[in-house]
Amino acid sequence: MGVLAQVRAYAKDSVPDWVRDAAKTPLPEYKHNPNAVILLDDQEYTIQPNGHAVLHERIVRKILRPQGRDKAEFYAHYNKDSKVNWMHIWSIGTDGHEYALKDKEQVDVASVSYILYEDDRYRAGKAPAGDPGAIVAMEYEEQEPYYMPEILWGLNDNLPIVHNRLTVKFPAGFTYSVHWKKHDPITAVNLGGNNWQWEQTNIPAIDMRDVVLPPEQGELISLMTLHYAMPGAAIAEDWKAYGEWYVGLTQGRTAVTPEMKAKALELTAGKTDFYERAKAIQNFVRGDIRYVAVEVGVGGYQPHAAADIFSHRYGDCKDKATLLAAMLSAVGIHSTWLWVDVEHTMDQSMPSLLGDHMVAAIEVPPGYESPEMHSLITLKNGKRFLITDPTWEKTPFGQIEHELQGTSALLVDGEQSQSIVIPVMDPDRNTWTRTAHMKLAPDGSLEGDVVESMYGDEGAEFRYAFEFSDEHRRTEILDHHVNADITGFILTNVKVDDLPEVDKPAVLSYTVHAKSYAKAMGPMIMVRPRLLGSDVISFDDRKRIYVVNMGETVRKQDSFDVELPAGYVVDELPVPVKKDVGFASYESTTTVQGNVLHYDRTYTVRSIEIPAKQYDQVRELMSAILNDERSSAILRKTN
Repeated sequence: MGVLAQVRAYAKDSVPDWVRDAAKTPLPEYKHNPNAVILLDDQEYTIQPNGHAVLHERIVRKILRPQGRDKAEFYAHYNKDSKVNWMHIWSIGTDGHEYALKDKEQVDVASVSYILYEDDRYRAGKAPAGDPGAIVAMEYEEQEPYYMPEILWGLNDNLPIVHNRLTVKFPAGFTYSVHWKKHDPITAVNLGGNNWQWEQTNIPAIDMRDVVLPPEQGELISLMTLHYAMPGAAIAEDWKAYGEWYVGLTQGRTAVTPEMKAKALELTAGKTDFYERAKAIQNFVRGDIRYVAVEVGVGGYQPHAAADIFSHRYGDCKDKATLLAAMLSAVGIHSTWLWVDVEHTMDQSMPSLLGDHMVAAIEVPPGYESPEMHSLITLKNGKRFLITDPTWEKTPFGQIEHELQGTSALLVDGEQSQSIVIPVMDPDRNTWTRTAHMKLAPDGSLEGDVVESMYGDEGAEFRYAFEFSDEHRRTEILDHHVNADITGFILTNVKVDDLPEVDKPAVLSYTVHAKSYAKAMGPMIMVRPRLLGSDVISFDDRKRIYVVNMGETVRKQDSFDVELPAGYVVDELPVPVKKDVGFASYESTTTVQGNVLHYDRTYTVRSIEIPAKQYDQVRELMSAILNDERSSAILRKTN
């Protein structure tokens, strides 16, 4: 954080006793050399009679390595609905000197994000002398925003924690309940009256510094959510309560204006099929409403009115879902909000406000079927909803991007509001196929035509890269793409088809001229049948602790033909490969058809997350693919 580097003058002062006590804490032996350790994280919430909360927190860290110097930086977050009452920062240097950062040396900074305007801000400061071996500490008090009566307590971190404590002080008559995510319940201790405390010690870090195929960190975060209520009120502790709360926030915001209705009717004119009508309106919201986020206070959750979004032609994710719901209602189709979490921290076991993105759930009429509806969910009451993201412009309608597949989400539907899991798409909805027809010369040079067809998320990635690039950048992208497998080449006849048509594959074609693809050795030529593309993903030999993230379900297929030089025959072929480990499979064959060397392969990923205990199978599969990709055919001259 550059602004913190400007703070230079430090006041010498004594630190509080609780900092000194924490500094004396003996550390356990850490196998993974953490950059720093949290010696103490002590949070105390005082609930006011009106339900609002005041947080008092003390944090003490010890910096262990040079890479941990950034842990001397401290932040307290607030917005227009909250307030940092005060904040103090201290440190104990490696020489034992004690320091206190002056209040005037703290800085107030805006949150940096893609949002055009938001009121999220931070009080920040950097502890003096934050070198390896130093103790750094912060204490602050903050009036918390009050949107839902909940408290989130983090039970682990990307640093190890020696002592973690939560205290909640309630007025008389208040009640509470707790939910746990990825953690066994901790028994609360009554401190007298209606005051409660939870404690834990020696919590290992979420350490993914050198983890290949890492899961989303949000999935590994353990949490306790505490929900509370005033005397006589019910505790809002289930997803239904959160859905009803959101319905209240959106009250009246899907009202349809005559202009919106006219546009909806225009878009669906002549269309009688449910899928086609919904698609037409969704494509309008996706393409014609620019993504612009303006969030103030509860505006981080509450959408703007559909009429304003339609009129101004801009909005953020929740605005787009709101306008889509309004315009669909104008043609008799019900759509609602689906609150998701791109960070994967939201969990069905723990109702909370952790969602960070809004998509749409369009109710499907009873009995209606379409082969294009792949992101379809069915609720216990039999209702069906098609999930779509009006913000993600490059994913075909009827599908959902891989970043959200398999994650928990809140379906907002009044009394029927509930947590659901977004379906994982079939590999056939995300494909990349390559075909090549090449001619090999006796000197090892190679020339021919390549066609690559990309659909679904594979197509989306290609479209984003190409659509927003100039000609020079496109050339760089293509050169880098081919250079991974072929060197010393020239590309000609480059052509891209169907780039804007997200419901069709994006097609890239080009001609390759490569001087030294194959290796000529006297009367022999060694040539690699796998011309382009690699299906190998990173793997290692370490013991696996975390789940394996395969990234996305996908099917990749290659079909390459190489015409042999005159007077050459195939002397040796790579062995066929066929490996199926359930969650993924790989198959390749190299054959000779007349004077043509033909290579076929298919790589399929069926599951995104794989248990750590199956990592050996990941290694076996990737090793088989790697060996196949490196294999060569041997050609022999016959005269």
